[in-house]
Amino acid sequence: MNGLDASARLRVRIGGLAAALLAALLVLLAGSAIRQPLFDLFQRVTPAPTASPRLQVVLIDAPSLAAVGGWPWSRYALARLTEQIAVRGAAAIGFDFLFPEPDRLSPTLFAGLYPELSPAATVEVQNLPSMDAVFARVIGRAPVVLAHAGVMSTSFDALASGAAPLASDVPFTGPVPTGGLKFAQTVSNLPILEGAALGHGLVNGPPDEDGVTRRVPVVAMLAGSPAPGFALELVRVAEDADHVELLGQPGHLEAVKVGRHRVPVESDGRLVVRYANLPGKAMTSAADLLRKGIPDDAFKGKIVLVGLTAAGTSDVVTTPTATETYGVFVQAQAVDAILRGDALRRPSWATALEWGLSLLLILAAWQVVPRLGLRAIIALVAGAGVLALAGSWFAFSRGLLLDPAPVLAPGAAAAAMIGLLFVEGNRLQDRLKAALDLERLGAAKYAGELAAASEIQSGMLLPREALMHITPDVEIDEVLQPARSVGGDLYDAFMMDEHRLCFLVGDVTGKGVPASLFMALSKALSRSLLMRPRTDLATAVDGINAELSRDNGQAMAVSLLVGILDLVDGSLDLCCAGHENPLVVDAAGGVRELRLDGGPALCVAEGFPYPVERHRLEPGETIVAYTDGVTEAQSPDEELFGRDRAMAAVAGLAAARSLAEVIDTLVAAVRAFEAGEEPSDDLTVLALRRRG
Repeated sequence: MNGLDASARLRVRIGGLAAALLAALLVLLAGSAIRQPLFDLFQRVTPAPTASPRLQVVLIDAPSLAAVGGWPWSRYALARLTEQIAVRGAAAIGFDFLFPEPDRLSPTLFAGLYPELSPAATVEVQNLPSMDAVFARVIGRAPVVLAHAGVMSTSFDALASGAAPLASDVPFTGPVPTGGLKFAQTVSNLPILEGAALGHGLVNGPPDEDGVTRRVPVVAMLAGSPAPGFALELVRVAEDADHVELLGQPGHLEAVKVGRHRVPVESDGRLVVRYANLPGKAMTSAADLLRKGIPDDAFKGKIVLVGLTAAGTSDVVTTPTATETYGVFVQAQAVDAILRGDALRRPSWATALEWGLSLLLILAAWQVVPRLGLRAIIALVAGAGVLALAGSWFAFSRGLLLDPAPVLAPGAAAAAMIGLLFVEGNRLQDRLKAALDLERLGAAKYAGELAAASEIQSGMLLPREALMHITPDVEIDEVLQPARSVGGDLYDAFMMDEHRLCFLVGDVTGKGVPASLFMALSKALSRSLLMRPRTDLATAVDGINAELSRDNGQAMAVSLLVGILDLVDGSLDLCCAGHENPLVVDAAGGVRELRLDGGPALCVAEGFPYPVERHRLEPGETIVAYTDGVTEAQSPDEELFGRDRAMAAVAGLAAARSLAEVIDTLVAAVRAFEAGEEPSDDLTVLALRRRG
């Protein structure tokens, strides 16, 4: 901020602070929209380690339906499946679906379907044992956990199924959560099955706002009392635990302890799943079990989940790692997270750490940004962003959710301060340039001298009519409008030999008589050196730089763009010394910028090796070169005309009858943008169109 007055420095700092506050507000309002996609990316890039060997999923998949029949299966088939799982040593068996209705093959229902049966046959069929009773006996002999679905009392499921406010039969100790999931009733299973099961757990919970399932309920409030989630209940049964301990402060749940497992949860009782890659050996088809082709000890000590994965029969959900997967796999991932103890959690100190670091960075930007160069500022801002992302990823790999989004606030502060420094710097530069112009004009003793100088200067430059007759292969036109009576802009065009055309556009620093004198020297010297035989473009520009730098007591500089066009093949050699990049308008009216590496303006770095950059001008294409009097033209509110407006002004003019229309359109756009204000700089436009 060197050179800026106190009010300008204050504006820069206030603008940076306002940008930081605005960015912080946006982060607070849209934090999840920024945070969740990033954490989902971490899930895909850094999945959890391989799933616990104690986890097994039995799939009722397409081969199972082909072997047994369509879903729902008879309770007899499910009883056989349960026996096959239990006999192989399962520590807990969980069915990830409900049995709210009687078996469709129940003898009573079956007899009612066939009125043609004789009374004796009807009685005999009705006296057959119920398959629900058979299934209940098998459940009673195995460590089975049945699913419950929590609903509100006014929901369709509650009204349609006759849900009841069943209380959980699992003892809970510790502070009861006041927030989180709350259900008035549950959709449960047939009473005969409910009484036989060793445990019951809630399987449902809403996904996040974007429809992605990232959290699974571990504890929910059911009719005012805590109830276990399905995954937690499976672990409790498998560990033979007689209670569940809630850890945390009153009304703020932090973790749930069951047996030897401590499960970090959010305050609403949900577990944030860090999804793992389930190996193939952790999944078994129900068809294989029913064929008895599985070893007798295959499930010894394991928690076995039974779920539907056949098309058209299962619940399909979206997770951070899969666009479509099955609900049973989500419950399996929750069980795995409990067994391995690596569920994701957001610590209570996370918010204080994130915003504390953000505040420190904002204060650092307040102090450091005005003192550094642009590259250093960009490097620091980018470095802070990279460190924030790396730190967030490192924490995620350790199971912690730390949000890097608050770093946007100091980044916004730095960006705003850079922009304001640029604006204030331009304002200061404009004021200095205006003061210098007034000083030079005041030093001119007679207005006639300026008029004479202007006439002499104009006489040194080729008129528009002469440009048109340089060569029939190229159409050339130009406009030069000095900001004062005389100016420092220059242009030239001439044939170097029978098939090479040389053109140049330049801009001397400053305006007025000194600039016009230096312009005259620059133009004469440029043509002289460029027309020397057997002198390449790079050597010529180097010579111009050396000659202009010699005895340059006023330390003036000139930006110069020199081009040599081969009229035979259209090859175009360009050498840029601190000048604006030219534009190319193709035959269809499309505009593109020729981005040149170039170098500094002449007389700035003597001996600098200016590169010659090769391009090609196709037949019908137009190259438009201009000085900064175009891009730096200002509106009454000091907005710059800019390169984008210049490109828009000449777009679509390929079909213009003459280059005069292209140039005049650009100049008219600049003057309309200035809205009658005095031009801030000389304006020169030179255009060449290669004829077809």
